[in-house]
Amino acid sequence: MKKLSYLLTGVLVVLMLAACSSDSSANSEEDSSGSSGENQTSDTVETGSVDTSVEATGDEDVLLDFWIHQTGEDETNAYIELIDAFNKEHDDIHVNAEVIIDDGASAYSDSINAALVAGNLPDVMAVDGPYVSSFAEAGVIQPIDKYIDKETKSQYVDSIIQQGTYNGKLYSLGAMEASVMLYYNKDLLDEAGIEPADSIEGAWTWDELMENSKKLTTEDRYGLNLFMNYGVGEWLTFMGAPLVWSNGGALISEDGTKVDGYLNSPETIEALNYVKDLFAEGVVTDSPGEMQFEEGNAALALGGPWIAVSAEDAGLNWGMMPYPYKDEKVSPSGSMAYAVTNNTENPEAAVELMKWMTNEEATIKISKATGMPPAQKSAFENMEKFNELPWSIMKEQVIQTAHARPATPAYPVLTDAFAQSFHAASLGEDVESVVEQQVQRVERELKRFEE
Repeated sequence: MKKLSYLLTGVLVVLMLAACSSDSSANSEEDSSGSSGENQTSDTVETGSVDTSVEATGDEDVLLDFWIHQTGEDETNAYIELIDAFNKEHDDIHVNAEVIIDDGASAYSDSINAALVAGNLPDVMAVDGPYVSSFAEAGVIQPIDKYIDKETKSQYVDSIIQQGTYNGKLYSLGAMEASVMLYYNKDLLDEAGIEPADSIEGAWTWDELMENSKKLTTEDRYGLNLFMNYGVGEWLTFMGAPLVWSNGGALISEDGTKVDGYLNSPETIEALNYVKDLFAEGVVTDSPGEMQFEEGNAALALGGPWIAVSAEDAGLNWGMMPYPYKDEKVSPSGSMAYAVTNNTENPEAAVELMKWMTNEEATIKISKATGMPPAQKSAFENMEKFNELPWSIMKEQVIQTAHARPATPAYPVLTDAFAQSFHAASLGEDVESVVEQQVQRVERELKRFEE
């Protein structure tokens, strides 16, 4: 559950960036209200100290400040080991790191907001993947293409490069990916005589998901869990947008200039009506318990990598299937990444640090600490578990079907618009009417970024 925060931390800070990048403030206030209701910042940057073991000698040519993000002690320890190794390896560069503890709310975003106000952002900082474009548009981070050769770039899974690219320029690199798989309770599927898929090729269709969810639903158990308890936010876009893409639709035009004709396209409406039907059939609830799947109260669950950890901890006899599809097989993608800020006086050294923190060794270390899939192709090959079921499903999705969320500076409003539409579908509301209202709202936001 805590790993959900990998998807959420960018919301507040990007809302602030959107406000800073426009002369208009009225719409910003209106749009931010739906995300958290809070965006309080000060000029005080609150970060935690990182107890690294390699001290600066004073002879280094370059000192870098580096903000890392964590949701747990194991993750922080992995970062510290990597930073120590970097400092040992580089006589001319020393990294001073600070960690912002992600409380699943706004701690990380508040710290970045405060640093933006005070003008003291670090040289390198962690950012949430789908918000790279907002940081780039606001001039907070800088492109790194001239420091990344083609061979290095080719080592990352395609979705990492896709999420880090805005207007044709590369801005970020990540150590970890994410995905959403269809988890299943092996005992309940065996009892119902339902055969799970064991590869991308055998992924269930929408019809199969509906049919099997009905079979698995009983008076005291739901067939499917969509983790609606995570709230109306980024999760619904991360988990739900692939339904649109799989149906041949899109949330926004390819050039990122309009949503009219995309967010309200027949393909998008059909995908949201499919969601509406799932709830109407009673196979899924909009108020599941936090451990509904792990406790056997739902037979299937569309969940992130962290569900594998919680299911294992709960002693559940679980398995993993690919994300269901309509026409095209696609899957969710995107997680925390690193970017070089425009505050740095040493961009080349900063990129050297980024490459170190996202190389094969680093991605394996972070994957083991967090349970998230690695961002380097070779890491998948060298981590034995990803070559065997059920983890091979996650590997196949990240390498073959991962689809990054839209790269647009209007993303904070776009993702909220989709999440609101998804939620309305779950409540049985008229999908077309709700989506049309959201289209008008996003179109107003997009006009703020017109030249």
